[in-house]
Amino acid sequence: MSFWTYFVKNYPENWENKVVNDFRDKNISDFFWKTDFGEINQFSKTKITLSHGKSQTLDQIRWKFTSNQLLNKKILSRLNDGINSIYLKEIKFESSIFNKVMVDIIENHITLNPLWSRQEINLWTEWATSIKTGSLRLNPLSNLLVKYDEKLLASQLRTYKFYIDSFDNENLKCLYVPNNLALSPSFEIAVLGAYLNELIELHHKNNIKIPNKIIIETSLNNNYIESIAKIISIRSIVSQIAQVHQLDVIIQIETSVNSQLFKEKDFDFRLMSITNMAMTSLLGGANSFELSDGLIKSKEEYWKKILVNIPLILKEESYLNNEMYKGAHIIEEYSLKLAQKAWKIFKEIETQNGLIEVIKSNQFSNYVQ
Repeated sequence: MSFWTYFVKNYPENWENKVVNDFRDKNISDFFWKTDFGEINQFSKTKITLSHGKSQTLDQIRWKFTSNQLLNKKILSRLNDGINSIYLKEIKFESSIFNKVMVDIIENHITLNPLWSRQEINLWTEWATSIKTGSLRLNPLSNLLVKYDEKLLASQLRTYKFYIDSFDNENLKCLYVPNNLALSPSFEIAVLGAYLNELIELHHKNNIKIPNKIIIETSLNNNYIESIAKIISIRSIVSQIAQVHQLDVIIQIETSVNSQLFKEKDFDFRLMSITNMAMTSLLGGANSFELSDGLIKSKEEYWKKILVNIPLILKEESYLNNEMYKGAHIIEEYSLKLAQKAWKIFKEIETQNGLIEVIKSNQFSNYVQ
């Protein structure tokens, strides 16, 4: 006899009837989950879901570095703790950075500043020529969401063309969409999509070959279901945009902790939040989870190792993975409604000739909610 035969089989309508009977002054719709993109009925499974696509694996536990002070020592320490990916954000090249670092067996991600000189960019492209995995990123639309400056964008485009022409390692080239603004999930996803569309159009207009990899950054919060749905929805929207442009590309989603949540928060809150966001990254299908020094108020090396251990244990010992959310109808319905709302906003932006035109006409504030 099966273990499950001891349990009475129930259907969604059984639960709905029970709730209505228990709360006689309520209707079943009173218990629906109300979001800014529609109601979610937690009692029944939606008939339409987002395409799951290929199952994703969180392959990278990454540490972000933003200063070259004692950089080589810090990289070696974090690698010893167990990370397998490093992210150097706008740090100028020095050969000492990678002393004793086995770059061939880790993921190396470097973001270049489009305002650097060609010589400074060349130092990085020459180093990265033989690197096998990771990315060398230069964003020609950098600072677009902060302030529209036509001369600055033209200068950044010239730098980007120089970078594309002088760098031969196709494995490290990518379309890079940074996460610059704190927006509601549906607006953030729509803006990420519109930003990506502008990057693709920029390549078409300037006859620049589009890289075969798209990298999307997003930050997470402590809303467990929302964060899982957000990752799923981002992948769906980006896949749709790539399909419209007939692009055969790899889509990588990189998650990080929304550091704004940690203002005036204690040590335990931070550890629990990081654990929550690592779990949502694994379940939602992110490809990379980012950690950094600023996430914890301690200079002790021990606690940095603990930070690395959180996603490591969840992945390697708890076996959390992207397959586990499938069939969880609340997450699937939340993801669907979130993606539908984001796609609607994205199309509104595109009907106004795209994100750049929206920013130029001072209409972008209408989408920041």
